[in-house]
Amino acid sequence: MLRTVLTLFLCLMLGPLALADSGDPPRYALIIGNSSYQQSGWQLANPARDARLMADTLGKVGFSVDLVLNGTEDEMERAFASHGARLKAGGPATIGLIYYAGHGVQSQGLNYLVPVDANARSEQDIWRQAPRLGDALRYVEHAGNAVNFVILDACRDNPLPSATRSAAGGLAEVKPARGLLISYSTAPGYVAYDGEGGNSTFALALAETIGQQNLIAEQVFKRVADRVNQSTNGLQTPFYNSGLTGADFCFAGCNGGAAPQPVPVSTSPQSPPYGARNSVSRSTGETAETSSGGETPPPAFTEVSTLLRNAAFMAAEAGGDVSERKFRDCTNCPEMVALPGGEFMMGSPETEKERKDNEGPQWRATIESFAASATEITWGQINTCIAAGGCTGNEASTETRSDQWQQPALPVINITWVEAKAYIDWLNTLVEGEPYRLLSEAEWEYAARAGTTTPFNTGETLTDTQANFNATRSYNDSPRGSWPRRPMPAGYYPANAFGLHEMHGNVAEWVADCSVRSYLGRFGAATVYDERNCRTRAVRGGSWEKVPSYVRSAIRDGFPDTGRDDGIGFRVARDRE
Repeated sequence: MLRTVLTLFLCLMLGPLALADSGDPPRYALIIGNSSYQQSGWQLANPARDARLMADTLGKVGFSVDLVLNGTEDEMERAFASHGARLKAGGPATIGLIYYAGHGVQSQGLNYLVPVDANARSEQDIWRQAPRLGDALRYVEHAGNAVNFVILDACRDNPLPSATRSAAGGLAEVKPARGLLISYSTAPGYVAYDGEGGNSTFALALAETIGQQNLIAEQVFKRVADRVNQSTNGLQTPFYNSGLTGADFCFAGCNGGAAPQPVPVSTSPQSPPYGARNSVSRSTGETAETSSGGETPPPAFTEVSTLLRNAAFMAAEAGGDVSERKFRDCTNCPEMVALPGGEFMMGSPETEKERKDNEGPQWRATIESFAASATEITWGQINTCIAAGGCTGNEASTETRSDQWQQPALPVINITWVEAKAYIDWLNTLVEGEPYRLLSEAEWEYAARAGTTTPFNTGETLTDTQANFNATRSYNDSPRGSWPRRPMPAGYYPANAFGLHEMHGNVAEWVADCSVRSYLGRFGAATVYDERNCRTRAVRGGSWEKVPSYVRSAIRDGFPDTGRDDGIGFRVARDRE
């Protein structure tokens, strides 16, 4: 009944939605072509032309294409994040494809796709300045769609001086993965040719083959390999490995069926998720406003947003779905999730493995209904505050080691407790009253647990697909996994039962309370624990740097309120009224 009422309310207040259903799964392609490298001697003649050719070709077989020409590090990072978001929004049946043409470098077994603004003289420079192919694949993996293609025409040469590199050229082979086909323009470890005409031999062969009906994907890449090998007199042999399963996929239609309808090519990629809204038109270089995923921007703070917020809190108290409990007060306000009030046991039992002394004694805390931001606050949101004249004196950016760690979709780090409060002060100027604040320590643990009593809101164990932490270490015999060794985008990992992302790991989060040694004497209604002249504030949740025992729901830490750390950020709370 509540869902019906909310749906009717939204239709009346926000107007009808135009829905379309073609019956075919959506197809999304990200095409990147890097030719105009800024560093002397790195320029390539054909990648931008190859990218345009592939964009036109894929558009004709039904792909919605985002085309990035001469992408900088920032633009490539945003494009990969946006592509993953589009795949995830499209659902499990979505077909995804990434095509990259330009310089590619392997170092210590990892592949790096070199942006045009790289200023690299050594492998170490490449590590800092070029997106890793593995990071792009993590966005794809997180999207969860069943069929993906990655096409790498990125082996033209290694631009680094020979004395500074560990490989003669080419890319390292990526291990096969279920649902993923990876194609290389030449065999791993070898160098491809840029081509003497308007396009590379590989791009021409692929464009002419991919549009043929009744060729399944594996046949397409086999024929491309044969054609390129013949055209280059055996000097270049493309290579692919396939983990595709299930029904055969034909780019241009199988078994005589109708070919997919052509789709116009977009030369302005979708905006990155979770905040940043400016992108660059790859055809003109001019700045253009876009909206994430084609959605309508959130409304400015109005009576409508007030009603939506009230409906979200009603849904929370009634046990409604997460989708019914989300709201946003204004365009530049974070997405919030309304949480029901309740009671819980704060702290960890003495039997919990690797428990710390400051996690007890356990006490029963009563929590009033409140809202928390769905994700940690991002660089994009902080930069919006700075651009609007708020967040005066914020130095988090200058204290962060690399621009690559400051992408708009990533959670802000190296921000002090004082600077986090300044962001909240600015946020409160956008709405009526002063409803925004930091979570109390008790609210934070209540939100993190989301009704659980186990070490993690995922149960007794935590894996690398559920959170960002040092998963090379095991807790309660959990399987060991990969470790990104850096923050990941806000909202990258699955939400808990309350609809909140990254409550374990990624970045630890400032809360309002003064840091204290234990919960001795605590009982009843949960309030912020503060002391006069307190200079050390509580930090909760653990970070990407920590082993699993240090990202449990009960883990606690303290840090100077003016201190900075690569693993500390924050999220915000909002009162109901």
